[in-house]
Amino acid sequence: MAANRASQPRSSVWLTPRPPTRGRRGADSGSGAGSLDREKIVATAVRLLDAEGTAQCSMRRLAAELGVTPMSLYWYVNNKDDLMELALDAVAGEIALPDLEAGNDWRDDLRALAASWRHTMIGHPWAIRCYGEYLNIGPQSMRFSRCAQAVVARSPLPEEEHSTALSAVFQYVYGFTSMESRWQEYGRESGRSPDEFFEEVAGSVAQAPGIKATGGMIERHSGLTMQQMRDLDFDRTLDWLLAGMCVGRRS
Repeated sequence: MAANRASQPRSSVWLTPRPPTRGRRGADSGSGAGSLDREKIVATAVRLLDAEGTAQCSMRRLAAELGVTPMSLYWYVNNKDDLMELALDAVAGEIALPDLEAGNDWRDDLRALAASWRHTMIGHPWAIRCYGEYLNIGPQSMRFSRCAQAVVARSPLPEEEHSTALSAVFQYVYGFTSMESRWQEYGRESGRSPDEFFEEVAGSVAQAPGIKATGGMIERHSGLTMQQMRDLDFDRTLDWLLAGMCVGRRS
């Protein structure tokens, strides 16, 4: 598969009309080609990305996983970039949304959205790094966006500030989750548990001049695991953000 030239900007699968169903391929397409569809290809790609990451996920590798020839995939997906956009949107479909009819406080629903987005991205560490690479306007991403907009519409914020509020929350979640996901990957790559890896890093940082062993980035709350520490920090900072939005306004 030839790489796109710099003079040829990458187009989004969501801005390209989907071709009509083309039916079954011929016998030369591989023994499993007749049972292929885009949904099966994307679901398999997500599993492969979870297991091996983006570097190892090629159209050829995906075809081997499906038991078909690489050319069979191009009957349904134009290229790897389109596949990545489709896979990212499939992951967005896993994000649990709050029940907007339950009568919850808007802040509770926004917290739930943020926590669910974080949880889903941690489960698919490759996905968080794709958000800066691809245009996320697929149907599942739009489902999430509509819910988030409906939640913030119930806040005391003026309408012109709704977009800014959502941007502040989800840029925070994006940054927090990006670091969290990478930290977990460091641990896996080194063959250590998150807590073992933390202890090794903390021990090294504590020896640096001017750094207190119980302060800054290596602070450990007594008796808490790394996961519990992350959850505590995530929730506390999100509370600060939401409180700041409401300063001087009726909640």
